[in-house]
Amino acid sequence: MSTIIMSACWPLQGMSGPQKSVLISLADNANDEGVCWPSIARISQRTCLAERTVQTAIKWLSQVGLLSIRERTGRSTVYLLTPASYSPPQEMHPAGDAPPPPQLTTETPAAAAPRTVIEPSSEPSPLGEGEKSTSKARPKCSPQAIVDLFNETIPEFPRVVMLTKDRVSKITARWDQSEVHQDLEFWKEFFELVRASPFLMGKAEGTNKPFRCNFDWLILPSNFVKVVEGNYRA
Repeated sequence: MSTIIMSACWPLQGMSGPQKSVLISLADNANDEGVCWPSIARISQRTCLAERTVQTAIKWLSQVGLLSIRERTGRSTVYLLTPASYSPPQEMHPAGDAPPPPQLTTETPAAAAPRTVIEPSSEPSPLGEGEKSTSKARPKCSPQAIVDLFNETIPEFPRVVMLTKDRVSKITARWDQSEVHQDLEFWKEFFELVRASPFLMGKAEGTNKPFRCNFDWLILPSNFVKVVEGNYRA
């Protein structure tokens, strides 16, 4: 959860209860850049709203500038929260019959007096050599948390007990490949993809000894990419 995004979303007004609930649910999943990719089913479960209601709210959030949506084939949609761009719809009311404004008959001295504009004496100086613009810290990889997700999500596989140096190195490399990978929710969905694949789970028919993957196989670079791209979907 990003406290930066969450604190920017809570004060926003001009939306319905379901729209605000979906917005806060997305903010709760977002990183400091506002990026998240929870499924519609997960948002529905967390907000106690019907999936159609969630989809309608997401469409509205996109229309008012709070959300950018990027579809991904075979994977969850990526959302980018932009609370600073929020432009709530304005309610238009017909103006009543108002009396005409009073006519100014005399010109006051202040109205005719010239206005004095004071310009700054110097331009702002650029950043010095010792000054650096602030940058947002990249989420830190937790190999143990990823291993725990694997053990929890795929209980049919042997538990990963030892977090070796080689495993830590491979997990960290996969984490650093993309900002999308730098979230435990991504890894949970990754392991759910594995569990949904009969081939990877060793349940493929037509072979005497069906193949079944394991944790070390999944974190190898080429195998990781194949699973993420949906090559083993049922």
